[in-house]
Amino acid sequence: MTVISSNVKIGDNSTIGPQCYIGANTTLGKKCYLREGVKIGSDVSIGDRFIAQPSAIIGADGFSFVTEQVSAVEELRADLKNTEINKTAPQVWHRVHSLAGVEIGNDVEIGANCCIDRGTVRPTKIGDGVKTDNLSQIGHNVQIGDNTLICAQVGIAGSSVIGKNVVLGGQSGVSDNIFVGDNVITGGATKVLSNIPSGRVMLGYPAMKMETQLEVYRNLRKLPKLLKDLKDLKKVVFKSSKID
Repeated sequence: MTVISSNVKIGDNSTIGPQCYIGANTTLGKKCYLREGVKIGSDVSIGDRFIAQPSAIIGADGFSFVTEQVSAVEELRADLKNTEINKTAPQVWHRVHSLAGVEIGNDVEIGANCCIDRGTVRPTKIGDGVKTDNLSQIGHNVQIGDNTLICAQVGIAGSSVIGKNVVLGGQSGVSDNIFVGDNVITGGATKVLSNIPSGRVMLGYPAMKMETQLEVYRNLRKLPKLLKDLKDLKKVVFKSSKID
């Protein structure tokens, strides 16, 4: 059974599969195709030729919580030199409600079990031609530019901005409130913790320019030999000092 709520508008020649749900006041453009089990929340706007693979979820509440007092997480982010948590009092998390929706452009394809959260006070936006692979997560308030490619198991935290023609390799992660410029490419499992200017190719954790990351990796592999050479050198130096 498929459920279509009140005030939903569906464009011509669209196909809605079994076990789908579409929330109130949502609009789908022309020639959209929802595979089985797709769930779309209320106040979502979707353009033409949209494809959602099985069990994709669009418009769920964002993962947004606050504490009455400054939380341990906030203290840690304010001073990264602090490596111990001294708070012992209970921290009760209160939900920040997601009041905005999701806006999706034309020719977008969402992979199976992909989740796109609704915005808090402004809509989460997905530009024209964006493609997301299976099991990717796009957080609340995120803005994604046209023709960006998001591979499997990518996670984009809340309020980040991703430019146009970006490719995020599989299992890449983008921290919250980050800006990624146009035409950026991240290799698989790259973790983006700071802003990236346009045109960069990034790799590693934390994300570095690819040539820098490869140099770091090459040098890291040399460490065992360097340690052995250092031990051998110390033996020679100590032996020489005893003879003197």
